[in-house]
Amino acid sequence: MDRMPTGIENLDKKIGGGYPKGKGILVTGVPGAGKTIFGLHFLHKSCMDGNKCIMVATEETPEDLLGQAAMLGLGLESFIQKGLLQIKPVIELRTRGIAREACLLDDFSDEEIDLIEETGLDRHLRVDRADLNIEEIDMIDLIRLIPEGTDVAVIDNLGVLAFGLSAKDFRDRFDTLNRLLAKQKTSTLYIMDEAAYEMTHKIADYSTYGAVKLFVKENPYTGNNERFLSIPKMRSTKITLDVSTFDISSAGIKLKGSKSKLVEL
Repeated sequence: MDRMPTGIENLDKKIGGGYPKGKGILVTGVPGAGKTIFGLHFLHKSCMDGNKCIMVATEETPEDLLGQAAMLGLGLESFIQKGLLQIKPVIELRTRGIAREACLLDDFSDEEIDLIEETGLDRHLRVDRADLNIEEIDMIDLIRLIPEGTDVAVIDNLGVLAFGLSAKDFRDRFDTLNRLLAKQKTSTLYIMDEAAYEMTHKIADYSTYGAVKLFVKENPYTGNNERFLSIPKMRSTKITLDVSTFDISSAGIKLKGSKSKLVEL
């Protein structure tokens, strides 16, 4: 099976050269575990290799994401200028839509209007922008933001779109989104926060081709908190169930050794 490098050297070695190409991979973890940085590494490496990439940002602004990437030596702005990367700021629709309903804002910006129309959220007849009324964004709407021909997509954070859904509704929507992206051969990283992952009974694990779990635990030997990584599932890949430690520095993520008996998942 063809692989897409993760952008994290030692991680590629653990999973046979990278994520399975054209498949969906789930990354879950607690706040501060490094989920978004995993996505930034993947985007940076994929753009470096000349792939067309899209990031759907439901929780952070493009400015914050670009700033964070630059601090880690994973600069992305040049790829936007070259047309290799687009960041879709779904967070703007979520927050500004609420603010507009509360009469705190009068109108949407031109960029937001484009995004609303691109996702098909303007499902009401309108005469002009003042009459624009959007419905709450649905998980399946994201497929409109990731057209055919997209090589790599990172959706961060999928969990935002899970709240208010029953476990069955979430599974149905996520299965649909994942199958549509796989059908168009887009290699997708789904980033999901631990709260939403637990709330939906961890059923996202069953839909994706692979799963990476990040967590922060106390090292019983040192008494210090450390970041850990586990890969419980990666189809078509020979993997071990050992837990690995990793650091986040100004150079991004670096995997360290495996510690099979260090922590309990």
